[in-house]
Amino acid sequence: MSTWSQTTAVASTQIRLMWRERRLLWLAIVALLLASASVATSTARLSAHAQERHAVAEEEARLWDSQGVIDPHDAAHVGRAVPAPVRPLAAFDPGITDFVGTSVFIEGHAQNPARHRPIEEGAALSRFGGFSAAWTLQVVAPLLIILAGFSTASGELARARLRQELGAGASTMALVGGRLLALALAAALLSLFMIAVSLPAILLQGVSASQVAGLVAIGGAYTLYLFVFCAVTVAVSCLFASARTALVVLLGFWVVSILLVPRVAPAVAETLEPTPSAPAFRSAVTDEAKRGVDVHNPTDKGVKAFKAELLARYNVSDVKDLPIDFRGASYEFGEKLSTDLYNRHFDQLYDVYRRQELVQRAFAIFSPAISLQSWSRALAGTDFAAHLDYLRGVEDYRYRLIQTLNREIREHKLTSGERYHADIATITRDVVYTQGQQSAGDIVAAQVPNLAILLIWVVLAIGLAGVSALRLGHRS
Repeated sequence: MSTWSQTTAVASTQIRLMWRERRLLWLAIVALLLASASVATSTARLSAHAQERHAVAEEEARLWDSQGVIDPHDAAHVGRAVPAPVRPLAAFDPGITDFVGTSVFIEGHAQNPARHRPIEEGAALSRFGGFSAAWTLQVVAPLLIILAGFSTASGELARARLRQELGAGASTMALVGGRLLALALAAALLSLFMIAVSLPAILLQGVSASQVAGLVAIGGAYTLYLFVFCAVTVAVSCLFASARTALVVLLGFWVVSILLVPRVAPAVAETLEPTPSAPAFRSAVTDEAKRGVDVHNPTDKGVKAFKAELLARYNVSDVKDLPIDFRGASYEFGEKLSTDLYNRHFDQLYDVYRRQELVQRAFAIFSPAISLQSWSRALAGTDFAAHLDYLRGVEDYRYRLIQTLNREIREHKLTSGERYHADIATITRDVVYTQGQQSAGDIVAAQVPNLAILLIWVVLAIGLAGVSALRLGHRS
């Protein structure tokens, strides 16, 4: 009999033995039911959010257009809100969507942070808040794998069965490989079910081809992740003759890699790369803005310098002789300065977040869950990079909108000295907000290090299983 035939025979036997273990079956069913309940609530919530944000966008557009004929600079201070998009794959992995704002209020001279975080809704958010199909596969599925496989080669009954299989001529590689194959098939089935229960919620939101590809890539990563636990479980079961010892070692590995390290890593990252508090950040921006140019104050030194530069450019001695409206030109100038100021401060903040991410990634050598979580959230569009893409898209729209209003004033100089008025809906009709969309290639490229770490875990786990196979013949 070939090694592969021996391996499949052993796997078949192990699958029958696991099926007889009804306790494990019931645990898996409970996990599936909880995940299904979570997905059901996520479906209702995502649909409600999609309808709500669509209604908000329409209402904001109506209010903006209803301003009528007014001073364009007054419209810049009226502002409007831009809601965040709903991510279809959040039904599978919500990521940080509950912890970041769902809309940004845009106005002249300032960049506002996202507001209205779903987590602030409290208990009404969801009875299954924090529980999702992704969380089940990340946390619960490895525990089920350990409970299903810790005694596959340890304990008196398992050892007796091993001796019989060895006596029948089976190789140790086939014995370990068969047990690993059986456990991996069970894990793959659980993973498939979890993704399947999420599909209706995802499809209801409408998905693009890139999102379908992202879901496939997510499924592949979870397969690798669960395979790591399958290989480690079988290896430890083979290395220890006592089933109790094997269970204690595996549970310790689960606690450290799944519960402890993913929670310690952010705390260490925050300590090494501290994030400024919201009041401190606002204070830093406000203080620098106060020291900058105040375009509303004609006696400001910066305004005077800009006026002198503008007069020299047009070779005139008085603003009355300028072919453009000085007020509009100064607003345009001031908006450029304030935007640069805010961009600089926000970029510094985002650099801190990126350095924190690198620190957390270093902890992936102790926990495959860290790499998997980053990959899963990135492909689902529920990580900070996706949120940052939304924020930058909103800021791009804000700047174009405000500068359109400023240029409208600049290009319509009134000789009477009165302020220019215009129909806001007409002059801003062509300034449209377009939702930013990260390309799949860019997302994957950014996540290559996490995938590489996950593959290293797979290689190490297979190596540990190989070592256990070599030692199995001597210990049985």
